[in-house]
Amino acid sequence: MPEPTPPTAAEPAPPRLPAALRSSHDDDLDPQFPDLDGLDLDSESLAFDDARTFTVLRSRLTGCTLDIGEATLDAQDAHLVDLDLSGRRVEGLTRVHLERCRLTGADFGEARLRDVRFTDSALDLTSFRATTIERTVVAGGRVDEADLSAARCTDVVLAGIDVAGLRLEGARFERVDVTDAEVDAVVDLRELRGCILSPTQAVALAPRLARVAGMQVAPPLSHRS
Repeated sequence: MPEPTPPTAAEPAPPRLPAALRSSHDDDLDPQFPDLDGLDLDSESLAFDDARTFTVLRSRLTGCTLDIGEATLDAQDAHLVDLDLSGRRVEGLTRVHLERCRLTGADFGEARLRDVRFTDSALDLTSFRATTIERTVVAGGRVDEADLSAARCTDVVLAGIDVAGLRLEGARFERVDVTDAEVDAVVDLRELRGCILSPTQAVALAPRLARVAGMQVAPPLSHRS
Protein backbone atom coordinates (compact mmCIF):
# COMPACT_ATOMS: atom_id res chain seq x y z
CA MET A 1 0.00 0.00 0.00
CA PRO A 2 1.55 3.36 -0.99
CA GLU A 3 2.39 5.82 1.77
CA PRO A 4 0.00 8.79 2.05
CA THR A 5 1.20 12.02 0.50
CA PRO A 6 2.24 14.44 3.26
CA PRO A 7 0.19 17.63 3.46
CA THR A 8 1.74 20.73 1.95
CA ALA A 9 0.73 24.36 1.62
CA ALA A 10 0.46 25.74 -1.91
CA GLU A 11 3.12 28.31 -2.80
CA PRO A 12 2.04 31.90 -3.54
CA ALA A 13 2.20 33.02 -7.15
CA PRO A 14 4.83 35.76 -7.70
CA PRO A 15 3.95 39.30 -8.82
CA ARG A 16 3.32 39.62 -12.55
CA LEU A 17 5.49 42.58 -13.49
CA PRO A 18 5.81 43.92 -17.03
CA ALA A 19 9.10 43.25 -18.82
CA ALA A 20 9.68 47.02 -19.06
CA LEU A 21 8.86 49.36 -16.17
CA ARG A 22 8.82 53.16 -16.26
CA SER A 23 11.01 55.15 -13.85
CA SER A 24 8.58 58.04 -13.29
CA HIS A 25 4.83 58.43 -12.82
CA ASP A 26 2.46 60.73 -14.68
CA ASP A 27 1.86 64.18 -13.22
CA ASP A 28 -1.89 64.04 -13.86
CA LEU A 29 -2.76 61.26 -11.43
CA ASP A 30 -6.09 61.58 -9.66
CA PRO A 31 -5.17 63.32 -6.35
CA GLN A 32 -7.84 61.37 -4.45
CA PHE A 33 -7.39 57.97 -6.09
CA PRO A 34 -3.80 57.81 -7.42
CA ASP A 35 -2.93 54.58 -9.24
CA LEU A 36 0.75 53.76 -9.78
CA ASP A 37 0.90 51.35 -12.71
CA GLY A 38 3.92 49.82 -14.44
CA LEU A 39 6.56 51.69 -12.44
CA ASP A 40 9.98 50.95 -10.97
CA LEU A 41 10.65 53.67 -8.38
CA ASP A 42 13.68 53.84 -6.10
CA SER A 43 13.90 56.22 -3.12
CA GLU A 44 11.14 58.44 -4.49
CA SER A 45 8.98 60.69 -2.31
CA LEU A 46 5.35 60.05 -3.19
CA ALA A 47 3.10 62.83 -1.86
CA PHE A 48 -0.67 62.63 -2.29
CA ASP A 49 -2.04 64.49 0.70
CA ASP A 50 -5.68 64.26 -0.43
CA ALA A 51 -5.61 60.59 -1.37
CA ARG A 52 -8.43 58.36 -0.17
CA THR A 53 -7.12 55.16 -1.76
CA PHE A 54 -3.53 54.58 -2.91
CA THR A 55 -3.22 51.75 -5.44
CA VAL A 56 -0.02 50.06 -6.65
CA LEU A 57 -0.37 47.96 -9.81
CA ARG A 58 2.32 45.97 -11.66
CA SER A 59 5.08 48.01 -10.02
CA ARG A 60 8.21 47.82 -7.87
CA LEU A 61 8.73 50.41 -5.14
CA THR A 62 12.06 50.39 -3.28
CA GLY A 63 12.85 52.66 -0.34
CA CYS A 64 10.11 55.10 -1.28
CA THR A 65 8.53 57.53 1.17
CA LEU A 66 4.72 57.56 1.16
CA ASP A 67 3.04 60.79 2.20
CA ILE A 68 -0.56 59.77 1.56
CA GLY A 69 -2.37 60.96 4.68
CA GLU A 70 -5.06 58.52 5.84
CA ALA A 71 -5.42 56.80 2.47
CA THR A 72 -5.94 53.04 2.38
CA LEU A 73 -3.52 50.86 0.43
CA ASP A 74 -4.44 48.38 -2.28
CA ALA A 75 -1.79 46.51 -4.28
CA GLN A 76 -1.77 43.93 -7.06
CA ASP A 77 1.25 42.46 -8.83
CA ALA A 78 3.69 44.54 -6.80
CA HIS A 79 7.12 44.17 -5.18
CA LEU A 80 7.43 46.52 -2.20
CA VAL A 81 10.88 46.82 -0.62
CA ASP A 82 11.96 48.84 2.45
CA LEU A 83 8.70 50.76 2.77
CA ASP A 84 7.28 52.16 5.99
CA LEU A 85 3.60 51.19 6.07
CA SER A 86 3.18 51.48 9.83
CA GLY A 87 -0.41 52.07 10.91
CA ARG A 88 -1.62 51.91 7.33
CA ARG A 89 -5.06 50.52 6.48
CA VAL A 90 -4.69 47.83 3.80
CA GLU A 91 -7.76 46.95 1.72
CA GLY A 92 -6.26 44.00 -0.15
CA LEU A 93 -3.13 42.42 -1.62
CA THR A 94 -2.92 40.10 -4.62
CA ARG A 95 0.38 38.67 -5.87
CA VAL A 96 2.46 41.03 -3.73
CA HIS A 97 5.92 40.55 -2.21
CA LEU A 98 6.70 42.78 0.77
CA GLU A 99 10.39 42.69 1.61
CA ARG A 100 11.87 44.34 4.72
CA CYS A 101 8.77 46.48 5.10
CA ARG A 102 7.61 48.00 8.35
CA LEU A 103 3.93 47.22 8.99
CA THR A 104 3.79 47.80 12.74
CA GLY A 105 0.19 48.54 13.70
CA ALA A 106 -1.11 48.15 10.15
CA ASP A 107 -4.79 47.19 9.78
CA PHE A 108 -5.63 44.29 7.44
CA GLY A 109 -8.94 43.62 9.20
CA GLU A 110 -11.50 41.92 6.89
CA ALA A 111 -9.16 42.39 3.93
CA ARG A 112 -8.31 39.65 1.42
CA LEU A 113 -4.72 38.54 0.90
CA ARG A 114 -3.97 36.21 -2.00
CA ASP A 115 -0.52 35.08 -3.15
CA VAL A 116 1.39 37.30 -0.72
CA ARG A 117 4.91 36.94 0.65
CA PHE A 118 6.22 38.84 3.70
CA THR A 119 10.01 38.59 3.95
CA ASP A 120 11.85 39.91 7.03
CA SER A 121 9.08 42.42 7.65
CA ALA A 122 7.82 43.91 10.92
CA LEU A 123 4.25 42.71 11.55
CA ASP A 124 4.12 43.39 15.27
CA LEU A 125 0.81 44.81 16.57
CA THR A 126 -0.67 44.27 13.11
CA SER A 127 -4.37 43.38 12.87
CA PHE A 128 -5.51 40.54 10.63
CA ARG A 129 -8.87 40.21 12.38
CA ALA A 130 -11.40 38.36 10.19
CA THR A 131 -8.96 38.57 7.27
CA THR A 132 -9.05 35.98 4.47
CA ILE A 133 -5.47 34.86 3.83
CA GLU A 134 -4.69 32.45 0.98
CA ARG A 135 -1.38 31.18 -0.42
CA THR A 136 0.74 33.42 1.79
CA VAL A 137 4.22 33.09 3.29
CA VAL A 138 5.50 34.93 6.36
CA ALA A 139 9.26 34.34 6.55
CA GLY A 140 11.26 35.97 9.32
CA GLY A 141 10.64 39.38 10.80
CA ARG A 142 8.59 40.26 13.89
CA VAL A 143 5.02 39.20 14.64
CA ASP A 144 4.72 40.02 18.36
CA GLU A 145 1.07 40.62 19.28
CA ALA A 146 -0.11 40.40 15.67
CA ASP A 147 -3.83 39.63 15.82
CA LEU A 148 -5.25 36.82 13.65
CA SER A 149 -8.48 36.49 15.61
CA ALA A 150 -11.26 35.04 13.44
CA ALA A 151 -8.96 35.05 10.40
CA ARG A 152 -9.38 32.34 7.77
CA CYS A 153 -6.00 31.04 6.62
CA THR A 154 -5.55 28.55 3.77
CA ASP A 155 -2.22 27.42 2.31
CA VAL A 156 -0.12 29.60 4.58
CA VAL A 157 3.52 29.09 5.60
CA LEU A 158 4.89 30.60 8.83
CA ALA A 159 8.68 30.27 9.00
CA GLY A 160 11.34 31.73 11.27
CA ILE A 161 8.82 33.27 13.68
CA ASP A 162 7.41 32.44 17.11
CA VAL A 163 3.76 31.54 16.66
CA ALA A 164 3.19 32.24 20.37
CA GLY A 165 3.55 35.93 19.43
CA LEU A 166 0.26 35.71 17.52
CA ARG A 167 -3.30 36.07 18.81
CA LEU A 168 -5.19 33.15 17.30
CA GLU A 169 -8.60 33.13 19.01
CA GLY A 170 -11.21 31.85 16.58
CA ALA A 171 -8.78 31.60 13.65
CA ARG A 172 -9.49 28.82 11.14
CA PHE A 173 -6.51 27.08 9.59
CA GLU A 174 -6.28 24.76 6.60
CA ARG A 175 -2.84 23.60 5.43
CA VAL A 176 -0.99 26.15 7.55
CA ASP A 177 2.65 25.04 7.64
CA VAL A 178 4.44 25.83 10.91
CA THR A 179 7.21 23.24 10.53
CA ASP A 180 9.87 26.00 10.49
CA ALA A 181 8.23 28.13 13.18
CA GLU A 182 8.50 28.10 16.97
CA VAL A 183 5.32 26.58 18.46
CA ASP A 184 6.47 25.25 21.86
CA ALA A 185 5.22 28.30 23.77
CA VAL A 186 1.68 28.22 22.32
CA VAL A 187 -0.54 27.97 25.42
CA ASP A 188 -3.71 26.51 23.87
CA LEU A 189 -2.71 23.89 21.29
CA ARG A 190 -6.30 23.73 20.06
CA GLU A 191 -5.54 27.02 18.30
CA LEU A 192 -3.18 25.08 15.99
CA ARG A 193 -5.96 22.86 14.62
CA GLY A 194 -5.43 22.64 10.85
CA CYS A 195 -1.69 23.34 11.07
CA ILE A 196 1.07 21.13 9.65
CA LEU A 197 3.70 20.12 12.23
CA SER A 198 7.08 18.52 11.67
CA PRO A 199 7.69 15.04 13.17
CA THR A 200 10.04 16.63 15.72
CA GLN A 201 7.39 19.16 16.77
CA ALA A 202 4.74 16.44 17.00
CA VAL A 203 6.92 14.33 19.32
CA ALA A 204 7.79 17.30 21.53
CA LEU A 205 4.13 18.33 21.82
CA ALA A 206 2.73 14.79 22.13
CA PRO A 207 2.07 14.86 25.92
CA ARG A 208 0.28 18.22 25.66
CA LEU A 209 -1.67 17.12 22.60
CA ALA A 210 -2.76 14.00 24.45
CA ARG A 211 -4.06 16.09 27.35
CA VAL A 212 -6.00 18.30 24.92
CA ALA A 213 -7.59 15.12 23.55
CA GLY A 214 -8.53 14.00 27.07
CA MET A 215 -5.90 11.25 27.31
CA GLN A 216 -3.25 10.64 29.94
CA VAL A 217 0.35 9.72 29.28
CA ALA A 218 1.73 7.04 31.63
CA PRO A 219 5.32 7.42 32.88
CA PRO A 220 7.97 5.05 31.48
CA LEU A 221 8.03 1.61 33.11
CA SER A 222 11.39 2.40 34.71
CA HIS A 223 9.76 5.29 36.61
CA ARG A 224 6.84 3.29 37.97
CA SER A 225 6.94 1.99 41.54
